[in-house]
Amino acid sequence: MATKIDLRPRDADRTREAILQAAQQVFAEKGFAAATIRDITARAGVNQSLVSRYFGGKLKLFEAALEAALDARLMTDLPKARFGKLIVARFADGDGRVSPLPMLFRAAADAEARVVAQRLLHERVFEPLARWIGGADASVRAARLMMISLGFFTYREQLPLAGFAGAVDPDLRRWLEDEFQAIVDN
Repeated sequence: MATKIDLRPRDADRTREAILQAAQQVFAEKGFAAATIRDITARAGVNQSLVSRYFGGKLKLFEAALEAALDARLMTDLPKARFGKLIVARFADGDGRVSPLPMLFRAAADAEARVVAQRLLHERVFEPLARWIGGADASVRAARLMMISLGFFTYREQLPLAGFAGAVDPDLRRWLEDEFQAIVDN
């Protein structure tokens, strides 16, 4: 009896990326505590053992997935003069990326994931954002941006209010744009 040999080339980078993308989606949907390696690998179409091989386990996979999703450049690459309008468009209209906010929001339910999320949020978003804003009160202004962002996400996705669902009400949208812009302009 002949044994079938799989001659397809393996692509470790592509497999690792598929696992990361699936992990971002599953952690965003279910949270760290409820997500399972089986959920993630089924979505990625890979063997469960590859999570241990590439990431070492669920917590390290969560860390890698969140780190890949958290990117202050999504804000700091925007021109300061048009920041409010552009950031609200990104939040309200989406850009096809998995938002890190649900992963952060749902990480709070697990002590280990919460520690990872807090550290990464500080390193990958808060500090770069404060440097980009600049000035003596940059940390306070960065915190204000982050609070409004989380509030918007919370009332749009987690505890939906009518004005946040679907297309954002034009008056609410203008208010958000003005608030974000005022923080950046000081």
